[in-house]
Amino acid sequence: MLVYLPVRNYDFIRYDDEQYVTENPQVLKGLTADGLLWAFKTTQLGFWQPLSWISHMADVEVFGLNAGGHHLVSVLFHVINTLLLFFALSALTGAVWRGAFVAALFALHPMHVESVAWIAERKDVLSGFFWILAVWAYVYYVLRPSAGRYMLVLCCVVLGLMSKPMLVTLPIVLLLFDYWPLGRFSGNVRALFIEKLPMFALSAVSGLVTFFTETAGRNLQTAPLDGRIINAVVSCGRYIAKVFYPVRLSVIYPLGDIALWQIIVSACMIAAVSAAALWNMKRYPYLFTGWFLFLIVMLPSSGIVTFGALEFQSMADRYTYVPYVGLFLIFAMALPDSWLNTPAKKNAAAAAAIIVVLVCITASTRQLRHWRDTITLFQYAVSVTQRNYVAYNNLGTALALKGLDNASFTAFEMAVAIEPTYKTAYVNLGNVLLQRNKPEEALRYYEKAVSIDTQLPGAYHGIGVALLSMGRRSEAAAYFEKAIAIDPNHQAARHFLKSLREQGNNP
Repeated sequence: MLVYLPVRNYDFIRYDDEQYVTENPQVLKGLTADGLLWAFKTTQLGFWQPLSWISHMADVEVFGLNAGGHHLVSVLFHVINTLLLFFALSALTGAVWRGAFVAALFALHPMHVESVAWIAERKDVLSGFFWILAVWAYVYYVLRPSAGRYMLVLCCVVLGLMSKPMLVTLPIVLLLFDYWPLGRFSGNVRALFIEKLPMFALSAVSGLVTFFTETAGRNLQTAPLDGRIINAVVSCGRYIAKVFYPVRLSVIYPLGDIALWQIIVSACMIAAVSAAALWNMKRYPYLFTGWFLFLIVMLPSSGIVTFGALEFQSMADRYTYVPYVGLFLIFAMALPDSWLNTPAKKNAAAAAAIIVVLVCITASTRQLRHWRDTITLFQYAVSVTQRNYVAYNNLGTALALKGLDNASFTAFEMAVAIEPTYKTAYVNLGNVLLQRNKPEEALRYYEKAVSIDTQLPGAYHGIGVALLSMGRRSEAAAYFEKAIAIDPNHQAARHFLKSLREQGNNP
């Protein structure tokens, strides 16, 4: 709580926060009957996540647009998740101090800063809450099976899937826990799979809904399958590296060329650890459960199936929020009880654990500072990554909103210099030039954007405004109509078109 307390003074980030909160008309109404109905019906942003929408509505109802309140709710969820994880692992393993070490790493690892400090990622901490709660409920179901306790597990799964579809792998995770530490594979293994069938069915439904709502799989064509698999393998290696050396963390990691050595090292590491986990299933069962928990929970966000942000970035810190639990579990269980057989050895292990946690506190505190506002966040992102055209574009947008037109124009120019087909930056360049009252120059950038993508309402609107500034009223009206045809809710284009028609009727 102390590490994350500074977020009470942090702002909204102009990167998804506007879509989830600050510019979302349904969320801005707070908790209303229409809003609740919308939350259950909408697949805006590609996912069916009604509980996440409702949590944002509740924040607006209580805090309005005071970003500090929204931030503190996310921190509260993270603190609760930490406590739940401690209780769940203590119940699972019976090892209280080892469970405490896992929970401490979960709470304080700098790779988790993004999930907690980014208001738009409320779905991470919310789905994590139900994921951990489902595991804890499952432990108590196993200890004393009953229909009521099983229904509690199912409810947690359903609520988790309604927060974020990442819970689709939870039935497999529960099977891993059945193997270790619950030791249920010594009995009727087939019954364990049958027991999970309702959960698998729920996961299948959620997966299909996610697939079809993500614009009917349009994003699946963004890169060849072999390229996506290679990126997933290398990203997995980078996630493992960052658990030990979490530096140069960025809100966006751009896709780029991957060296052969990176592929070989990552593939060999994954293969070696997987082989070791399988070979030593009986001797080191925690290695088997922890390693495959990490891999399986990471799979939906691996990039093999490219949804949302995975179109243009190779990895994301937020994707480790739950998967890292598997790796933390391995670290906590690595020292056998037979080695900790003297007070001196126990004290040495405790001292090492404390040092690791203190290092995490220091690193997380530093990483958190970069999230205080949009400009700070994206200035840091472009400083720690290469050829990050999306970060340059977002930095330019933030600078423009502060009235820093020259700096924003430079950032947008950097974006198109890195990626000449980046249509969004061309539109933004046109917008800056319109602000400078240079419609002829703005027109060229808007036309460039339209030549890349003919379905850009913002570009057509910009062309209309530029033409209107040049006195070409009838042409401008045609472009406003094009913008509205693509986006019927484009209010600015509707306003200009209405004004032109009124002036035409009343010269």
